[in-house]
Amino acid sequence: MFFLEPFGITDAGRVRQNNEDALLVGEGKDETLFAVADGIGGFEAGEVASSIAIEVLRRMEPGDSFEEALEEANRRIRAAARGDERFAGMGTTVVAVRFGQRDGRPVAEVAHVGDSRAYLMRGSSLRPVTEDHSLVAELVRSGDLSRAEAAEHPQRNLITRALGAEETVNVDTAVLPVEAGDRVVLCSDGLSDMVPEKRISEILDRHREDPETPARRLLQAALEAGGTDNVTVVVVDVRERREEERERGGTREMPPVAPPPGGRRRSPRPSARDKRRSSLSSRLLGRLLRGVIGLVAVAVLLTPAYLWGSSRYFLDVEGGEVVVHRGLPYEVGGVQLNEEWRRTGLRLSEVRRPYREPITERRLYTRDEVERVLRDLER
Repeated sequence: MFFLEPFGITDAGRVRQNNEDALLVGEGKDETLFAVADGIGGFEAGEVASSIAIEVLRRMEPGDSFEEALEEANRRIRAAARGDERFAGMGTTVVAVRFGQRDGRPVAEVAHVGDSRAYLMRGSSLRPVTEDHSLVAELVRSGDLSRAEAAEHPQRNLITRALGAEETVNVDTAVLPVEAGDRVVLCSDGLSDMVPEKRISEILDRHREDPETPARRLLQAALEAGGTDNVTVVVVDVRERREEERERGGTREMPPVAPPPGGRRRSPRPSARDKRRSSLSSRLLGRLLRGVIGLVAVAVLLTPAYLWGSSRYFLDVEGGEVVVHRGLPYEVGGVQLNEEWRRTGLRLSEVRRPYREPITERRLYTRDEVERVLRDLER
């Protein structure tokens, strides 16, 4: 008999004032369902979107369709955005997992949209079980970037899929066999952007006694690395119940799971034909994207990343002066995807060298972040 020991934790981080992340740690109708949502939009709109997504998942019954639930969350987020101009352009990523049994064997069903991640740790080996929906991830899949290069890319958070971005949403799902001793981790990019996977693996491997200790250690590692974003971590341990532990509280049994219906459900092990098709698609995508920044900009314009970008800011230099723009640092067909937001009156030559790199790289910020940067520059 298998049971689950979960623990979840979230923190606003050391830069942002409010926490736009939300999490679900088995408090819903399905006690084996866990989720992390990372809101997008700023001015607390992202917090609204992530809360809507988690509330829909909280009401899921065991056996309900992940795709249908997240499509419903997408509709509710868009309806809320239409009903209040403060929420215009809001959205959220989401990653969720629920546990059960199929043919007498324990399994985990994972669903995700965006760049919040799920990992599976078996023994001392950690592997991602989701693929980010982002421009940088597409470049990794096409072979144009390595995973190490992607981790340092200034536009690594430019997502191409989110709840609330479009009328319909495409949800990736997979069903994975699990074993006693496995550990499943869900997290927002506030962890995965700040802490390398190798370090995440070391922390998870070192602290095996319970799920709470590694979750807190991972949060602390993200904060010590700068904590520039909200950080959310959920750790779920799959354990085998001994006879004398059957009366133990605080755990969740793994119920049967119905076989998946047809549709968009993704197999965790694609066939050779699927791999060849995927490889061909990746090569073609790589040829299109390689060295052509204009095509990257088009991709941004034609995907939900543009909506995300409308709530982003970057610093640039015009005539030697540091200027803040709202939007994305790209141009499509002669049309700028940004507008001037504020002139600082500062000359680049007056900015100390450690502060120049984010300006010359045109690094993206939220409004709260860019205002803090400006205060630092003025000092």
